[in-house]
Amino acid sequence: MLPPASPPARAARAACALLLALAPAAVLGQRGADPFETRKQLPAAPSSFWSDPAGPAPCPDAAALPETLRLVEAIDLALCNNPRTRQSWAIARQAAAEVGVARSARLPTVDALIDLERREVRNVDDPQGFTLLPASVGFSWLLFDFGGRDAAIALAAESLAAANWTHNATLQTVMLDAITAYYLLFATREAVEAGVAAEKSALQSLEAARARLRAGSATRADVLQAQTAHSQAVFNRTQAEGEAARSQGVLANVLGISPDRPLGIAPPPDLEAQRAIERSVGELLAAARAQRPELAAAEARVRAAESNVRVRESAAKPTLSLFGSAGATLSNPGPDPVTGAIGLSVSIPIFTGYFNTYRIQQAREQVLEQAATRDRLAGDVALEVWRAYQDLRTEGQSLATANDLVESAQESYNVALARYRAGVGTVIDLLNAQSALSAALVQRIEARLRWNVAKAALARAVGVLDPALVAQLSQASAPLPR
Repeated sequence: MLPPASPPARAARAACALLLALAPAAVLGQRGADPFETRKQLPAAPSSFWSDPAGPAPCPDAAALPETLRLVEAIDLALCNNPRTRQSWAIARQAAAEVGVARSARLPTVDALIDLERREVRNVDDPQGFTLLPASVGFSWLLFDFGGRDAAIALAAESLAAANWTHNATLQTVMLDAITAYYLLFATREAVEAGVAAEKSALQSLEAARARLRAGSATRADVLQAQTAHSQAVFNRTQAEGEAARSQGVLANVLGISPDRPLGIAPPPDLEAQRAIERSVGELLAAARAQRPELAAAEARVRAAESNVRVRESAAKPTLSLFGSAGATLSNPGPDPVTGAIGLSVSIPIFTGYFNTYRIQQAREQVLEQAATRDRLAGDVALEVWRAYQDLRTEGQSLATANDLVESAQESYNVALARYRAGVGTVIDLLNAQSALSAALVQRIEARLRWNVAKAALARAVGVLDPALVAQLSQASAPLPR
Protein backbone atom coordinates (compact mmCIF):
# COMPACT_ATOMS: atom_id res chain seq x y z
CA MET A 1 0.00 0.00 0.00
CA LEU A 2 1.27 3.45 -0.91
CA PRO A 3 1.89 5.87 1.97
CA PRO A 4 -0.67 8.67 2.33
CA ALA A 5 0.24 11.77 0.33
CA SER A 6 1.32 14.93 2.14
CA PRO A 7 -0.91 18.03 1.92
CA PRO A 8 1.38 19.77 -0.61
CA ALA A 9 1.36 16.65 -2.75
CA ARG A 10 -2.42 16.44 -2.52
CA ALA A 11 -2.64 20.06 -3.54
CA ALA A 12 -0.44 19.52 -6.58
CA ARG A 13 -2.46 16.49 -7.65
CA ALA A 14 -5.73 18.37 -7.29
CA ALA A 15 -4.38 21.22 -9.38
CA CYS A 16 -3.28 18.83 -12.13
CA ALA A 17 -6.68 17.11 -12.09
CA LEU A 18 -8.45 20.45 -12.44
CA LEU A 19 -6.24 21.48 -15.36
CA LEU A 20 -6.86 18.16 -17.11
CA ALA A 21 -10.60 18.57 -16.64
CA LEU A 22 -10.50 21.99 -18.26
CA ALA A 23 -8.18 20.96 -21.11
CA PRO A 24 -10.99 20.11 -23.60
CA ALA A 25 -12.40 23.62 -23.23
CA ALA A 26 -8.98 25.13 -23.83
CA VAL A 27 -8.56 23.06 -26.97
CA LEU A 28 -11.55 24.86 -28.48
CA GLY A 29 -9.53 28.05 -28.44
CA GLN A 30 -6.72 26.59 -30.51
CA ARG A 31 -5.86 28.00 -33.88
CA GLY A 32 -7.96 26.56 -36.69
CA ALA A 33 -10.89 25.43 -34.51
CA ASP A 34 -14.36 26.30 -35.81
CA PRO A 35 -16.96 24.83 -33.43
CA PHE A 36 -19.80 26.87 -34.98
CA GLU A 37 -18.74 25.86 -38.53
CA THR A 38 -18.85 29.46 -39.71
CA ARG A 39 -16.41 28.78 -42.54
CA LYS A 40 -19.03 26.71 -44.30
CA GLN A 41 -20.71 30.05 -45.06
CA LEU A 42 -17.63 31.28 -46.96
CA PRO A 43 -16.39 30.89 -50.53
CA ALA A 44 -14.27 27.75 -50.65
CA ALA A 45 -11.13 29.55 -51.84
CA PRO A 46 -9.96 33.06 -52.80
CA SER A 47 -10.63 32.22 -56.46
CA SER A 48 -14.16 30.85 -55.81
CA PHE A 49 -17.45 32.68 -56.07
CA TRP A 50 -19.76 32.52 -53.07
CA SER A 51 -22.39 29.76 -53.29
CA ASP A 52 -20.68 28.25 -56.33
CA PRO A 53 -22.08 24.69 -56.55
CA ALA A 54 -19.13 23.56 -58.67
CA GLY A 55 -16.66 24.28 -55.89
CA PRO A 56 -13.15 25.67 -56.30
CA ALA A 57 -11.32 24.81 -59.49
CA PRO A 58 -7.66 23.82 -59.13
CA CYS A 59 -5.40 26.82 -59.50
CA PRO A 60 -2.79 26.73 -62.27
CA ASP A 61 0.86 26.72 -61.30
CA ALA A 62 2.15 30.24 -61.81
CA ALA A 63 5.71 28.92 -61.86
CA ALA A 64 4.97 26.72 -64.88
CA LEU A 65 3.06 28.87 -67.31
CA PRO A 66 2.21 27.32 -70.66
CA GLU A 67 4.17 28.56 -73.64
CA THR A 68 0.98 30.10 -75.05
CA LEU A 69 -1.54 31.33 -72.50
CA ARG A 70 -5.22 31.20 -73.46
CA LEU A 71 -7.80 33.71 -72.25
CA VAL A 72 -9.57 31.23 -69.96
CA GLU A 73 -6.24 30.20 -68.44
CA ALA A 74 -5.31 33.83 -67.88
CA ILE A 75 -8.60 34.41 -66.04
CA ASP A 76 -8.02 31.38 -63.78
CA LEU A 77 -4.48 32.54 -63.06
CA ALA A 78 -5.67 36.06 -62.20
CA LEU A 79 -8.39 34.80 -59.85
CA CYS A 80 -5.89 32.58 -58.04
CA ASN A 81 -2.87 34.92 -57.90
CA ASN A 82 -4.21 38.46 -57.77
CA PRO A 83 -3.80 39.86 -54.23
CA ARG A 84 -7.22 41.54 -54.37
CA THR A 85 -9.02 38.18 -54.37
CA ARG A 86 -7.04 36.99 -51.35
CA GLN A 87 -7.69 40.28 -49.59
CA SER A 88 -11.48 40.17 -50.10
CA TRP A 89 -11.52 36.48 -49.08
CA ALA A 90 -9.62 37.31 -45.87
CA ILE A 91 -12.15 40.06 -45.11
CA ALA A 92 -14.96 37.53 -45.56
CA ARG A 93 -13.18 35.11 -43.21
CA GLN A 94 -12.98 37.86 -40.60
CA ALA A 95 -16.72 38.45 -40.99
CA ALA A 96 -17.31 34.71 -40.52
CA ALA A 97 -15.30 34.83 -37.30
CA GLU A 98 -17.54 37.69 -36.13
CA VAL A 99 -20.53 35.38 -36.59
CA GLY A 100 -18.84 32.92 -34.24
CA VAL A 101 -18.19 35.72 -31.75
CA ALA A 102 -21.87 36.71 -31.81
CA ARG A 103 -23.09 33.12 -31.44
CA SER A 104 -20.76 32.53 -28.50
CA ALA A 105 -22.93 34.89 -26.43
CA ARG A 106 -25.60 32.16 -26.29
CA LEU A 107 -23.29 29.89 -24.31
CA PRO A 108 -22.12 30.25 -20.70
CA THR A 109 -18.62 31.38 -19.89
CA VAL A 110 -16.55 29.27 -17.47
CA ASP A 111 -13.41 30.48 -15.74
CA ALA A 112 -10.96 28.64 -13.49
CA LEU A 113 -8.60 30.27 -11.03
CA ILE A 114 -5.74 28.53 -9.23
CA ASP A 115 -3.35 30.21 -6.82
CA LEU A 116 -0.35 28.85 -4.93
CA GLU A 117 0.50 30.84 -1.82
CA ARG A 118 3.00 30.50 1.05
CA ARG A 119 2.45 32.54 4.19
CA GLU A 120 5.00 33.00 6.99
CA VAL A 121 4.47 34.61 10.41
CA ARG A 122 7.74 35.47 12.20
CA ASN A 123 9.04 37.58 15.07
CA VAL A 124 6.33 36.20 17.32
CA ASP A 125 6.36 33.73 20.18
CA ASP A 126 4.80 31.05 18.00
CA PRO A 127 6.10 31.47 14.38
CA GLN A 128 3.96 29.64 11.86
CA GLY A 129 3.93 28.91 8.14
CA PHE A 130 1.02 28.05 5.83
CA THR A 131 0.91 26.67 2.30
CA LEU A 132 -2.37 27.51 0.57
CA LEU A 133 -3.65 26.26 -2.77
CA PRO A 134 -7.08 27.79 -3.48
CA ALA A 135 -8.82 26.66 -6.71
CA SER A 136 -12.21 27.78 -7.99
CA VAL A 137 -14.43 27.39 -11.03
CA GLY A 138 -17.10 29.94 -11.87
CA PHE A 139 -19.61 30.35 -14.64
CA SER A 140 -21.92 33.05 -15.96
CA TRP A 141 -24.77 32.55 -18.40
CA LEU A 142 -26.84 35.34 -19.90
CA LEU A 143 -30.43 34.12 -19.92
CA PHE A 144 -32.40 37.09 -21.26
CA ASP A 145 -31.49 40.44 -22.79
CA PHE A 146 -34.57 41.54 -24.77
CA GLY A 147 -33.27 40.11 -28.06
CA GLY A 148 -29.82 41.71 -28.00
CA ARG A 149 -27.95 38.47 -28.70
CA ASP A 150 -30.23 37.50 -31.56
CA ALA A 151 -29.84 40.94 -33.08
CA ALA A 152 -26.05 40.73 -32.75
CA ILE A 153 -26.07 37.36 -34.51
CA ALA A 154 -28.25 38.78 -37.28
CA LEU A 155 -25.91 41.76 -37.58
CA ALA A 156 -22.88 39.47 -37.94
CA ALA A 157 -24.69 37.22 -40.43
CA GLU A 158 -25.70 40.13 -42.65
CA SER A 159 -22.18 41.56 -42.45
CA LEU A 160 -20.85 38.17 -43.57
CA ALA A 161 -23.30 38.11 -46.48
CA ALA A 162 -22.15 41.59 -47.48
CA ALA A 163 -18.51 40.48 -47.32
CA ASN A 164 -19.26 37.40 -49.44
CA TRP A 165 -21.08 39.46 -52.07
CA THR A 166 -18.23 41.95 -52.05
CA HIS A 167 -15.83 39.06 -52.68
CA ASN A 168 -17.93 38.09 -55.70
CA ALA A 169 -17.73 41.67 -56.95
CA THR A 170 -13.95 41.64 -56.49
CA LEU A 171 -13.68 38.45 -58.53
CA GLN A 172 -15.71 40.00 -61.34
CA THR A 173 -13.55 43.13 -61.26
CA VAL A 174 -10.36 41.06 -61.44
CA MET A 175 -11.87 39.05 -64.29
CA LEU A 176 -12.70 42.21 -66.23
CA ASP A 177 -9.19 43.55 -65.62
CA ALA A 178 -7.68 40.28 -66.86
CA ILE A 179 -9.87 40.23 -69.99
CA THR A 180 -9.12 43.88 -70.74
CA ALA A 181 -5.37 43.43 -70.22
CA TYR A 182 -5.36 40.25 -72.34
CA TYR A 183 -7.11 41.91 -75.28
CA LEU A 184 -4.96 45.01 -74.87
CA LEU A 185 -1.75 42.99 -75.06
CA PHE A 186 -2.99 41.18 -78.15
CA ALA A 187 -4.06 44.47 -79.75
CA THR A 188 -0.71 46.14 -79.06
CA ARG A 189 1.14 43.17 -80.50
CA GLU A 190 -1.14 43.35 -83.55
CA ALA A 191 -0.25 47.03 -83.74
CA VAL A 192 3.43 46.04 -83.84
CA GLU A 193 2.69 43.68 -86.74
CA ALA A 194 0.78 46.46 -88.47
CA GLY A 195 3.71 48.78 -87.86
CA VAL A 196 6.09 46.27 -89.42
CA ALA A 197 3.78 45.96 -92.43
CA ALA A 198 3.55 49.76 -92.73
CA GLU A 199 7.35 49.95 -92.54
CA LYS A 200 7.65 47.44 -95.39
CA SER A 201 5.12 49.40 -97.45
CA ALA A 202 7.06 52.60 -96.80
CA LEU A 203 10.24 50.85 -97.88
CA GLN A 204 8.52 49.71 -101.09
CA SER A 205 7.48 53.30 -101.77
CA LEU A 206 11.01 54.52 -101.10
CA GLU A 207 12.50 51.92 -103.43
CA ALA A 208 9.97 52.85 -106.12
CA ALA A 209 10.90 56.52 -105.79
CA ARG A 210 14.58 55.71 -106.05
CA ALA A 211 13.93 53.57 -109.12
CA ARG A 212 12.06 56.40 -110.83
CA LEU A 213 14.82 58.82 -109.86
CA ARG A 214 17.39 56.61 -111.57
CA ALA A 215 15.11 56.38 -114.60
CA GLY A 216 14.84 60.16 -114.66
CA SER A 217 11.07 60.23 -114.16
CA ALA A 218 11.13 61.51 -110.56
CA THR A 219 12.83 64.26 -108.65
CA ARG A 220 15.04 64.21 -105.59
CA ALA A 221 12.15 65.75 -103.65
CA ASP A 222 10.08 62.61 -104.31
CA VAL A 223 12.80 60.44 -102.79
CA LEU A 224 13.11 62.70 -99.75
CA GLN A 225 9.37 62.60 -99.15
CA ALA A 226 9.38 58.80 -99.38
CA GLN A 227 12.38 58.70 -97.04
CA THR A 228 10.51 60.84 -94.53
CA ALA A 229 7.49 58.54 -94.70
CA HIS A 230 9.72 55.51 -94.15
CA SER A 231 11.36 57.11 -91.09
CA GLN A 232 7.93 57.93 -89.70
CA ALA A 233 6.88 54.30 -90.18
CA VAL A 234 10.00 53.13 -88.30
CA PHE A 235 9.18 55.58 -85.50
CA ASN A 236 5.56 54.34 -85.29
CA ARG A 237 6.68 50.71 -85.17
CA THR A 238 9.13 51.50 -82.35
CA GLN A 239 6.39 53.25 -80.39
CA ALA A 240 4.08 50.27 -80.90
CA GLU A 241 6.74 47.90 -79.57
CA GLY A 242 7.08 50.02 -76.44
CA GLU A 243 3.31 50.05 -75.93
CA ALA A 244 3.22 46.25 -76.31
CA ALA A 245 5.93 45.90 -73.66
CA ARG A 246 3.95 48.10 -71.29
CA SER A 247 0.79 46.11 -71.98
CA GLN A 248 2.62 42.90 -71.11
CA GLY A 249 3.52 44.42 -67.74
CA VAL A 250 -0.13 45.33 -67.12
CA LEU A 251 -1.32 41.80 -67.84
CA ALA A 252 1.46 40.29 -65.73
CA ASN A 253 0.43 42.52 -62.82
CA VAL A 254 -3.20 41.39 -63.07
CA LEU A 255 -2.08 37.75 -63.24
CA GLY A 256 0.10 38.20 -60.17
CA ILE A 257 3.38 37.31 -61.90
CA SER A 258 6.60 39.20 -62.53
CA PRO A 259 6.40 41.57 -65.53
CA ASP A 260 9.80 40.43 -66.84
CA ARG A 261 8.60 36.87 -67.47
CA PRO A 262 8.12 35.94 -71.13
CA LEU A 263 4.38 35.84 -71.76
CA GLY A 264 2.95 34.30 -74.87
CA ILE A 265 -0.78 34.59 -75.49
CA ALA A 266 -3.08 32.92 -77.97
CA PRO A 267 -5.30 34.99 -80.28
CA PRO A 268 -8.30 35.72 -78.04
CA PRO A 269 -11.69 34.41 -79.12
CA ASP A 270 -14.53 36.68 -80.02
CA LEU A 271 -16.87 36.91 -77.03
CA GLU A 272 -20.33 36.41 -78.53
CA ALA A 273 -22.51 39.45 -77.91
CA GLN A 274 -25.59 39.00 -80.10
CA ARG A 275 -27.72 37.74 -77.23
CA ALA A 276 -26.90 40.82 -75.18
CA ILE A 277 -27.67 43.18 -78.06
CA GLU A 278 -31.01 41.51 -78.75
CA ARG A 279 -32.12 42.05 -75.14
CA SER A 280 -33.68 45.37 -74.32
CA VAL A 281 -32.05 47.83 -71.97
CA GLY A 282 -34.93 47.31 -69.57
CA GLU A 283 -34.23 43.58 -69.42
CA LEU A 284 -30.54 44.22 -68.80
CA LEU A 285 -31.32 46.71 -66.04
CA ALA A 286 -33.64 44.22 -64.36
CA ALA A 287 -30.97 41.53 -64.62
CA ALA A 288 -28.39 43.87 -63.09
CA ARG A 289 -30.67 44.70 -60.16
CA ALA A 290 -31.10 40.99 -59.49
CA GLN A 291 -27.54 39.80 -60.10
CA ARG A 292 -25.05 42.57 -59.32
CA PRO A 293 -23.15 41.43 -56.20
CA GLU A 294 -22.53 45.04 -55.13
CA LEU A 295 -26.28 45.64 -54.87
CA ALA A 296 -26.75 42.45 -52.86
CA ALA A 297 -23.91 43.52 -50.56
CA ALA A 298 -25.48 46.96 -50.11
CA GLU A 299 -28.85 45.43 -49.25
CA ALA A 300 -27.15 43.16 -46.69
CA ARG A 301 -25.48 46.21 -45.12
CA VAL A 302 -28.87 47.88 -44.73
CA ARG A 303 -30.20 44.81 -42.90
CA ALA A 304 -27.05 44.70 -40.77
CA ALA A 305 -27.57 48.35 -39.79
CA GLU A 306 -31.19 47.59 -38.83
CA SER A 307 -29.99 44.71 -36.64
CA ASN A 308 -27.47 47.05 -35.05
CA VAL A 309 -30.33 49.31 -33.95
CA ARG A 310 -31.85 46.39 -32.06
CA VAL A 311 -28.47 45.62 -30.49
CA ARG A 312 -28.13 49.19 -29.26
CA GLU A 313 -31.71 49.26 -27.96
CA SER A 314 -31.23 46.04 -25.99
CA ALA A 315 -28.14 47.50 -24.34
CA ALA A 316 -30.40 50.04 -22.63
CA LYS A 317 -32.65 47.32 -21.17
CA PRO A 318 -32.21 44.96 -18.19
CA THR A 319 -30.44 41.61 -18.48
CA LEU A 320 -30.92 38.40 -16.53
CA SER A 321 -27.96 36.09 -15.95
CA LEU A 322 -27.32 32.84 -14.10
CA PHE A 323 -24.07 32.57 -12.20
CA GLY A 324 -22.37 30.00 -10.04
CA SER A 325 -19.04 29.02 -8.53
CA ALA A 326 -17.34 26.16 -6.74
CA GLY A 327 -13.99 26.23 -5.00
CA ALA A 328 -11.69 24.38 -2.66
CA THR A 329 -8.61 25.38 -0.69
CA LEU A 330 -5.88 23.00 0.36
CA SER A 331 -4.06 24.30 3.42
CA ASN A 332 -1.01 22.91 5.14
CA PRO A 333 -1.46 22.92 8.05
CA GLY A 334 -5.13 23.54 8.60
CA PRO A 335 -8.55 22.55 7.28
CA ASP A 336 -9.45 22.29 3.57
CA PRO A 337 -12.64 24.36 3.13
CA VAL A 338 -14.96 23.81 0.17
CA THR A 339 -17.30 26.55 -1.06
CA GLY A 340 -20.07 26.86 -3.64
CA ALA A 341 -22.66 29.36 -4.82
CA ILE A 342 -25.35 29.72 -7.46
CA GLY A 343 -27.81 32.50 -8.16
CA LEU A 344 -29.51 34.89 -10.53
CA SER A 345 -28.28 38.36 -11.41
CA VAL A 346 -30.38 41.18 -12.82
CA SER A 347 -28.59 44.20 -14.30
CA ILE A 348 -30.73 47.31 -14.77
CA PRO A 349 -29.16 50.32 -16.51
CA ILE A 350 -30.70 53.32 -14.77
CA PHE A 351 -28.64 56.26 -15.99
CA THR A 352 -25.63 56.12 -18.33
CA GLY A 353 -25.17 59.79 -19.00
CA TYR A 354 -27.35 59.50 -22.14
CA PHE A 355 -24.72 57.15 -23.61
CA ASN A 356 -27.29 54.60 -24.78
CA THR A 357 -29.60 57.35 -26.06
CA TYR A 358 -27.04 58.66 -28.49
CA ARG A 359 -25.78 55.20 -29.40
CA ILE A 360 -29.31 54.27 -30.51
CA GLN A 361 -29.66 57.55 -32.38
CA GLN A 362 -26.32 56.91 -34.11
CA ALA A 363 -27.41 53.41 -35.14
CA ARG A 364 -30.66 54.70 -36.64
CA GLU A 365 -28.79 57.30 -38.66
CA GLN A 366 -26.50 54.56 -39.93
CA VAL A 367 -29.56 52.77 -41.33
CA LEU A 368 -30.46 55.88 -43.30
CA GLU A 369 -26.87 56.20 -44.50
CA GLN A 370 -26.72 52.60 -45.71
CA ALA A 371 -30.10 52.93 -47.42
CA ALA A 372 -28.93 56.06 -49.23
CA THR A 373 -25.70 54.31 -50.22
CA ARG A 374 -27.72 51.39 -51.61
CA ASP A 375 -29.97 53.69 -53.62
CA ARG A 376 -27.00 55.67 -54.96
CA LEU A 377 -25.29 52.44 -55.97
CA ALA A 378 -28.45 51.26 -57.73
CA GLY A 379 -28.42 54.45 -59.78
CA ASP A 380 -24.74 54.03 -60.59
CA VAL A 381 -25.33 50.43 -61.70
CA ALA A 382 -28.20 51.49 -63.96
CA LEU A 383 -26.02 54.16 -65.54
CA GLU A 384 -23.17 51.66 -65.95
CA VAL A 385 -25.45 49.19 -67.73
CA TRP A 386 -26.81 51.93 -69.99
CA ARG A 387 -23.33 53.13 -70.94
CA ALA A 388 -22.00 49.61 -71.47
CA TYR A 389 -24.97 48.75 -73.69
CA GLN A 390 -24.54 51.87 -75.81
CA ASP A 391 -20.77 51.38 -75.97
CA LEU A 392 -21.27 47.85 -77.25
CA ARG A 393 -23.65 48.96 -79.99
CA THR A 394 -21.35 51.82 -80.99
CA GLU A 395 -18.19 49.73 -81.01
CA GLY A 396 -19.85 46.99 -83.06
CA GLN A 397 -20.77 49.51 -85.74
CA SER A 398 -17.29 51.06 -85.53
CA LEU A 399 -15.64 47.70 -86.11
CA ALA A 400 -17.77 47.03 -89.18
CA THR A 401 -16.84 50.47 -90.54
CA ALA A 402 -13.16 49.88 -89.74
CA ASN A 403 -13.20 46.62 -91.69
CA ASP A 404 -14.63 48.41 -94.73
CA LEU A 405 -12.07 51.17 -94.30
CA VAL A 406 -9.16 48.70 -94.33
CA GLU A 407 -10.44 47.01 -97.48
CA SER A 408 -10.83 50.30 -99.36
CA ALA A 409 -7.50 51.67 -98.06
CA GLN A 410 -5.68 48.50 -99.09
CA GLU A 411 -7.14 48.63 -102.58
CA SER A 412 -6.34 52.34 -102.86
CA TYR A 413 -2.73 51.74 -101.84
CA ASN A 414 -2.31 48.89 -104.32
CA VAL A 415 -3.62 51.10 -107.14
CA ALA A 416 -1.44 54.07 -106.11
CA LEU A 417 1.68 51.92 -105.91
CA ALA A 418 1.02 50.37 -109.33
CA ARG A 419 0.37 53.79 -110.88
CA TYR A 420 3.52 55.23 -109.36
CA ARG A 421 5.67 52.34 -110.53
CA ALA A 422 4.19 52.78 -114.01
CA GLY A 423 5.17 56.44 -113.95
CA VAL A 424 1.59 57.69 -113.99
CA GLY A 425 0.85 58.62 -110.36
CA THR A 426 2.64 61.08 -108.12
CA VAL A 427 4.58 60.34 -104.95
CA ILE A 428 2.08 62.44 -102.98
CA ASP A 429 -0.75 60.12 -104.05
CA LEU A 430 1.32 57.08 -103.09
CA LEU A 431 2.29 58.41 -99.67
CA ASN A 432 -1.25 59.52 -98.91
CA ALA A 433 -2.59 56.06 -99.76
CA GLN A 434 0.15 54.46 -97.70
CA SER A 435 -0.63 56.67 -94.70
CA ALA A 436 -4.35 56.00 -95.04
CA LEU A 437 -3.77 52.23 -95.07
CA SER A 438 -1.55 52.36 -91.99
CA ALA A 439 -4.11 54.46 -90.11
CA ALA A 440 -6.95 52.15 -91.17
CA LEU A 441 -5.13 49.06 -89.88
CA VAL A 442 -4.53 50.73 -86.51
CA GLN A 443 -8.14 51.89 -86.33
CA ARG A 444 -9.39 48.36 -86.96
CA ILE A 445 -7.14 46.98 -84.22
CA GLU A 446 -8.37 49.62 -81.77
CA ALA A 447 -12.00 49.11 -82.79
CA ARG A 448 -11.74 45.35 -82.24
CA LEU A 449 -10.13 45.93 -78.83
CA ARG A 450 -12.88 48.32 -77.74
CA TRP A 451 -15.57 46.00 -79.11
CA ASN A 452 -14.41 42.97 -77.11
CA VAL A 453 -13.76 44.99 -73.95
CA ALA A 454 -17.25 46.52 -74.29
CA LYS A 455 -18.78 43.04 -74.33
CA ALA A 456 -16.92 42.03 -71.18
CA ALA A 457 -17.84 45.35 -69.55
CA LEU A 458 -21.53 44.79 -70.30
CA ALA A 459 -21.41 41.32 -68.73
CA ARG A 460 -19.71 42.86 -65.69
CA ALA A 461 -22.29 45.65 -65.52
CA VAL A 462 -25.14 43.14 -65.56
CA GLY A 463 -23.35 40.98 -62.96
CA VAL A 464 -23.04 37.76 -64.96
CA LEU A 465 -19.30 37.79 -65.62
CA ASP A 466 -17.70 34.55 -64.42
CA PRO A 467 -15.17 32.01 -65.78
CA ALA A 468 -17.89 29.59 -66.90
CA LEU A 469 -19.57 32.29 -68.99
CA VAL A 470 -16.30 33.28 -70.66
CA ALA A 471 -15.47 29.65 -71.43
CA GLN A 472 -18.94 28.99 -72.85
CA LEU A 473 -18.99 32.09 -75.02
CA SER A 474 -15.42 31.52 -76.16
CA GLN A 475 -16.21 28.02 -77.37
CA ALA A 476 -19.41 29.07 -79.10
CA SER A 477 -18.00 32.07 -80.90
CA ALA A 478 -16.19 32.61 -84.15
CA PRO A 479 -12.60 33.85 -84.40
CA LEU A 480 -11.87 37.54 -84.48
CA PRO A 481 -12.42 39.19 -87.86
CA ARG A 482 -9.25 40.06 -89.72
